[in-house]
Amino acid sequence: MVQSVSEAGQALLTCGRHDLSYDLEMPIPVSLARRGALVAKAVPGHWSVSALNDQHASLCLNGEAPPAQQPRVGDRVELGLSHPCTTFDKWRWMPVV
Repeated sequence: MVQSVSEAGQALLTCGRHDLSYDLEMPIPVSLARRGALVAKAVPGHWSVSALNDQHASLCLNGEAPPAQQPRVGDRVELGLSHPCTTFDKWRWMPVV
């Protein structure tokens, strides 16, 4: 979930190293659901996760985007894993949605 959009071109997400695997690459932004929306839409291909700390991920928008495409506090960002091995090593089970 988007926790903060404190500067242009960057958002802080409420997930981090404790939640995500990140051995080959950082997690990959896949889609964005606006707060309260039931349907998510694909994010621009130039979005990326630039850093992870224990509890947060930095979402870098890599360029200018129209205000309608900017993430806002409370939006949900779907992240894909670049490589699943550390996910399987870290957790004994994984829910599939």
